[in-house]
Amino acid sequence: MNQCLICHNKTEEQSGYKTICSGCLSLLSHPDIDCQQCGVTLQTRHALCGSCQKFPPSFSRVQYACIYQSPIDVWVKALKFGKNIMMSRLFAELLLPMLESIDAKYVLMPVPLHVSRLRKRGYNQAYEIAKEMAKYTQRKLDTSLKRSKNTQMQALLKLNQRAKNVNKAFSLLDDVKNRYIILVDDVMTSGNTLKECAKTLVKAGAKDVKVLVFARKSL
Repeated sequence: MNQCLICHNKTEEQSGYKTICSGCLSLLSHPDIDCQQCGVTLQTRHALCGSCQKFPPSFSRVQYACIYQSPIDVWVKALKFGKNIMMSRLFAELLLPMLESIDAKYVLMPVPLHVSRLRKRGYNQAYEIAKEMAKYTQRKLDTSLKRSKNTQMQALLKLNQRAKNVNKAFSLLDDVKNRYIILVDDVMTSGNTLKECAKTLVKAGAKDVKVLVFARKSL
C-alpha cells in the first residue's frame, strides 16, 4: 500500500502519485502566469519579467511544482531542518512531470551546501531530491558543483544583501564544458543562489543550464 507522506492516508491510484494523496495534492498551487525564464509570478502575460529583460540570468528556464506558501513552507522545513528525509521522495515525484519535456542529455546537479553546514545538518536536501529524481529516471547525478565560500543563510538576509552574499561562492570539481545541466534545489526565493550557480557553470563552458525547484516564492 502506498501512503501519503503528508497525511498518512492511502494514496489513490488515479492520482498518479505514490507519495501524496489527491487531497494533499490539492494544497499545491501554481500561478496562471509566470516569467518564462525565472518563473516569478506575473500579473499580465509577458514572456519575460522586467528583471530578466534587463539582467538576463545564466539559466534558460526555471520550473517548479508549486508556490512557496502555507502549508508548503512546513513541508520544506520538515525536509530542510526536521530531518524528514522521506520528503525528498515526495518533492522529487512532484517534479518528475517537468523532466519529461527536458532532453535526456541534461544531467541533474544539486545546489551544494558548504562542508561546514553539511556536517552540521548531516545531509543536503537538494542532493536528496536530485538523488531521488535520478533513481526515478536513470538520469546522471552530477555533484561537480562545490560551495567553496561559507555563506550566511540567504533566508536570514535582506533581499538586497543576498547577491553579495553568494558572489563567487561556487567552484567546480570537474570539467562541465559543453554539458547540459539541470540545477536542483528545494526552494527559490530571490534566485540569487541559483543565478550564481548557473553563472559559474556557464562561465566554465556549460552549454545550457535549467533549474528545477520544488517551490518558488512569489516576490
